[in-house]
Amino acid sequence: MSVHTGKFAAVTGAGSGNGKAIAETLLEEGASVALIDIAPDSLAEITDKYPAAIAVEGNVADAASVRKAAAQIQEQFGRLDILVNNAGIVRGTNFEELSVEEWDQVFAVNSTGPFLMSQAAMPLLKAGAEARGEKATAAIVNITSVEAHIVISSSGHPQIHYNASKGALLQLTRALAVECASSRVRVNAVAPGFIETPFTKAVLGNQDVLNWLLERTPMGRVGQPEDVANAVSFLSSEKSSWVTGSTLFVDGGWTVY
Repeated sequence: MSVHTGKFAAVTGAGSGNGKAIAETLLEEGASVALIDIAPDSLAEITDKYPAAIAVEGNVADAASVRKAAAQIQEQFGRLDILVNNAGIVRGTNFEELSVEEWDQVFAVNSTGPFLMSQAAMPLLKAGAEARGEKATAAIVNITSVEAHIVISSSGHPQIHYNASKGALLQLTRALAVECASSRVRVNAVAPGFIETPFTKAVLGNQDVLNWLLERTPMGRVGQPEDVANAVSFLSSEKSSWVTGSTLFVDGGWTVY
């Protein structure tokens, strides 16, 4: 039996990059997965391949859209055992030119989005833990970043709104872990370093930046979405049943070098 056989999961930002890898890993490991994305057409490749996947249109920054997505999951699955808050955006504007509108946009997706999704999904997650027995737990996994902990100037300057939004998500993870523990819902984070995704394509395509990155990564390579997905799989499994409020760094050693 696979590690997630019989479980029901939801992954935001599932259309590409880390979200797609996370969703496909959970599907391969036996879960039924609701793929949530603001662009549902991007989900066809996964739903065509996996009968246990359903496409759910959802904008995590919009409360009404999130409630609608949760209602669809309720109708299709009846409960949730795993919620992965992966959807995120990054913008490169420097501090002195940064508008309030762009600041708010980044926070709306990266920080408020996980709050809205977790709140809407909480009754489903409680039902998931209850359905699988008195020792079972449900899991929220938030995708933060090493930039929730350290400042990286890969674009020539820090993206302060990205750093701040991921720092907020880190603290949301910790606070929710305390509040949700009595409901047997665990809340943890995965903090990726540089992962080869559409997000990082432009940065990693710059040879000088790539060399700089590899020189500072003890394991000497760029991460892959599957590296993030495997960490999520562990934190959403019963193998981590006594782990909550923690961050698992997936960065090739970047943050300890």
